[in-house]
Amino acid sequence: MWIEIVLFLLLGICAVIDGIKREIPVAIVWLGIIMAGILRLQGTIDGEGFLMAVLSVLPGAAFWLISFVTREKVGYGDGWALIMIGLFVGMWRCFLILLIGLVTESVIVLILLAIQRISRDCRIPFVPFLLFGTGVALCL
Repeated sequence: MWIEIVLFLLLGICAVIDGIKREIPVAIVWLGIIMAGILRLQGTIDGEGFLMAVLSVLPGAAFWLISFVTREKVGYGDGWALIMIGLFVGMWRCFLILLIGLVTESVIVLILLAIQRISRDCRIPFVPFLLFGTGVALCL
């Protein structure tokens, strides 16, 4: 359980900074990636094998590809954050966190567009929604 708390704290810091500055502190994300890698090598994080550890970075790698294709409409930092999440919780929970974050962001953005609080070209930080998704997934 303490591993999920560490992830939640790291994501919380990233979410606050992403919400304020619209950028993700890559140093904190890399700290999390290194911590998760070390914990995986030690066997502290539930080891499902090396292949599952490699597969756990797939959601982040997909976001990296989306960032490249869309010329950073989705930022590279979101991909790094998903890589960190995947290494901490595994591939399937990472996909669940991503799904919860995407659905929540979509609903909120649609509501804000409907009441004309934002415009279509407004940039919305995504890590706060990943933080919410992580909180929901940890409670399940």
